[in-house]
Amino acid sequence: MANKHPGTFFAVSAAALLADQASKYAISGFLKQRASWSFDIFRYFSLTLVRNTGICFGMLSGMNLRYFIIAASLFIAAFIAIYMYRHKTKAVRVQTALGMIEGGILGNMADRIRVCAVIDFINLHFWPVFNIADILIVSGIFIMLLEHTRGKDVSGVSENR
Repeated sequence: MANKHPGTFFAVSAAALLADQASKYAISGFLKQRASWSFDIFRYFSLTLVRNTGICFGMLSGMNLRYFIIAASLFIAAFIAIYMYRHKTKAVRVQTALGMIEGGILGNMADRIRVCAVIDFINLHFWPVFNIADILIVSGIFIMLLEHTRGKDVSGVSENR
């Protein structure tokens, strides 16, 4: 049965994509490649522009995987959108989580298409540099895991019947 009310999913996806791309556009205009601006207030936080051609944490950055990563991202994003359309979940948390993941995937994919790399800029100095899309993807996955551990499947129907 098709989901007749996936509005939260699509709204969150669009907002996530917009927030991610706007932040990358602003940072790219403000910083130059490998430039860093450190906040004096937060000792372990700075903005550092990095173009990541690899996957997570810059792994495999020396390999030419751009088209493979774009295709994989497109497949995953399509799978999530089709899932949301076909399943009758009305759980707002699930729609929000999947919208965050979808928007993050689309944001990083847009970078790979536009500039041949993912633009990362949030530097905590103890973790690899990341971006808003990465935060959205990880947060969405975390919410989905919480929903699963609460004894509900992703459709929002209790497993304890």
